[in-house]
Amino acid sequence: MVFIQLHQPASSPDWGISKRGRKQKVHRYENSAVSSHFCLEPIPDQGGYYMTSCRSGVQCGDRIAIVEASDSFEYQVDEINFYSDPEDMWIAKLHRV
Repeated sequence: MVFIQLHQPASSPDWGISKRGRKQKVHRYENSAVSSHFCLEPIPDQGGYYMTSCRSGVQCGDRIAIVEASDSFEYQVDEINFYSDPEDMWIAKLHRV
């Protein structure tokens, strides 16, 4: 699995944005050597992942499906923080399901 590494935000994110009463969605991301519109990094000593992307519509509680050539991995969004510039960019804490 190949991931593109981006720099972490300058300050720690304010985790915990949530949308109650909203139906869970599954967002599909394709990971290839040619193009990848996200960054997924393991969280040291916590067993989860940080994901950064600029795709809108992702909310706390949603699932992320990352598809590679013949494999698919699914993660749940535990917490998410949106950047102010660009406003559709976000970083989320995920765990594999």
